[in-house]
Amino acid sequence: MRDLIMSKSFKKLICVLLCLITAMTVSALSGKSVVSNFLSRATLGMQEVSAEASDNFSSKSYDELLEENKKLSSEVASLRTQLVDYYDVKLENARLWKYYDLKRDYPEYELLPATVVRRDPAADFYGFTINKGYSDGISTGDPVVTENGLIGWISGVDSATARVKTILSPDAKVSVLDSASRDTGVVTGSVKLCDQNLTTMTKISAQNTMKAGDIIVTTGVSGIYPPSVIVGEVKEIQFDEYDTSKYAVIKPFEDITSVVDVVVITDFDGKGELSKDSIEEVAPTISITTAPIDNTAPSTEFAGE
Repeated sequence: MRDLIMSKSFKKLICVLLCLITAMTVSALSGKSVVSNFLSRATLGMQEVSAEASDNFSSKSYDELLEENKKLSSEVASLRTQLVDYYDVKLENARLWKYYDLKRDYPEYELLPATVVRRDPAADFYGFTINKGYSDGISTGDPVVTENGLIGWISGVDSATARVKTILSPDAKVSVLDSASRDTGVVTGSVKLCDQNLTTMTKISAQNTMKAGDIIVTTGVSGIYPPSVIVGEVKEIQFDEYDTSKYAVIKPFEDITSVVDVVVITDFDGKGELSKDSIEEVAPTISITTAPIDNTAPSTEFAGE
């Protein structure tokens, strides 16, 4: 027995019992357990923050909350409007840069930027209406271009708008030449090809040396279009199935079927002056005159070059 009491194990057991008795005594005197006391202190900070938030929320009346909501809604609407204005300015800036590039490349031309405002779904050959008219200096017959090349011409005009026929139309008759081979011809639209954004170059010589990839430009001989305006590139040379003559399929560098921003050439050197070489070619289409076109004339139709 004496050995058991004097052993280390018995002494350790006595120490543990004393610690437990001490903890129980402290807990009984304070009315709280050690564990619950610890948890209480840990959550005290969170309770204080929650209580403060509840007090702030409950201190605002319904009218105050409603007014705050209206204010936030107004700010959101204002920001939305500013965003739309930003995109408008960005778009207008892009348009002006295109116009600037054209003006830099052709300083001798009088240019007027315009925007497509209407397309008639029932109209053939992708003609459209622009937001400028004779009050802006536009007249019937003025060429219409983009930075990528020729689009068409003004076929009708009123005070505020103008109608554009495109080079995809069979009404188009544009004197052109191959800038590489120097072969000449006339660009006119094709019913079969217009939906593919393609047009044709007809009246080319049977001995032509044109090839795919050649650049086609205007000759300027008729006084309707200025010289050296890009029309497109040769896609292929084909034979006409009816008269076995050759023609070239031309792909414009601009997607005429969906163009949005254009530029009207309202004046250029040689406008309205018909060269002797082009009189026979365009005489059936337009009357030969060197007089300038009346910018204040009422709405008329023009068949192109």
